[in-house]
Amino acid sequence: MKKFTLILAAALMSMGAMAQHTLNNPVGADGRYIVKYDCAADQFAAANDMEADETFTFAVDVTGTWLEDFLKGTPVAEGASRGLAINKWTSKGDVSGETNRMKQIKGNIWGMTVNYAQIFTNKEVLAAEILQADSILYIYGQIFGFEYTEENPGAGWWMWEDQNIDVTQAPGSDCLFAFAPYTGAKTSPEFYADDFEEGIYGSGEMGFAAPCVDASTTAVENVEVKQQGAKFIENGQMYIMHNGVKYNALGAQVK
Repeated sequence: MKKFTLILAAALMSMGAMAQHTLNNPVGADGRYIVKYDCAADQFAAANDMEADETFTFAVDVTGTWLEDFLKGTPVAEGASRGLAINKWTSKGDVSGETNRMKQIKGNIWGMTVNYAQIFTNKEVLAAEILQADSILYIYGQIFGFEYTEENPGAGWWMWEDQNIDVTQAPGSDCLFAFAPYTGAKTSPEFYADDFEEGIYGSGEMGFAAPCVDASTTAVENVEVKQQGAKFIENGQMYIMHNGVKYNALGAQVK
């Protein structure tokens, strides 16, 4: 689906007939949507100043769009709720298809915590072409609706409500957003969706989590803060001892 969509988008753009869906996000100086969300200030950031291997909260505001009406609509699946997801790809290749469901931040703003380097599928291309000085990674996407229940995170999927299946981007722009030129000075530690108390549809994917979680520390550092225990090395492995209980680097109790 993603590769077909990319080919179709390229063909339409070459004919000057590219249709698109829009958002209520602010537009940056480059004419593209600002998708970086400042969780501390509870508003969109002033610019997309993040780099390709930097963790940030990605967010979309669908106020005034067909997606707002979708969210307010009656779910098709019994007992389901409605949410938003994104089919996304990059100028250098695909990313994990398991990192597409967003969660509500507030009102009509939905998002996720994400690190594109960590979800990028081709690690050789990542190292050779993306994580290189001054490289810019461009992101394309389609925001669509889905339905979920407690047991089924995809009770309804690829829901477009009779809309055309088109890309989402600001009028006149060439993609959804672009990262800042790469310097390597903002690299974030690895994280997984289930590292945090707030989950995201039961996912355990790397580089993907609920919006506005604090992914700025490693698993070991998170355990230390929470447990406030003593860290030590045993047989080449990292452990934390707290109140006489031994934990591994991921926070699991060791017998």
